[in-house]
Amino acid sequence: MNMVCAKLNQGIDSFVRVSNFLRRKEINIREINMQVQENNDVHLNITFQEDCSMKNVLNYISKLQDVYEVKVSS
Repeated sequence: MNMVCAKLNQGIDSFVRVSNFLRRKEINIREINMQVQENNDVHLNITFQEDCSMKNVLNYISKLQDVYEVKVSS
């Protein structure tokens, strides 16, 4: 399972921008989940289909202004 965890700047607005960007890039998403932490940090967990190139996904997501931290988890 390919999963990326990202921290976002602006809550639901950032969530919409990231998800729309991935859709335009035709990235196959299996599951996407946004959580707001107690300190108002916004965490986005995205699970991708097995055929998805994680190198491309990390490259795309890390360039977005709404994202300030990205990591791959298993």
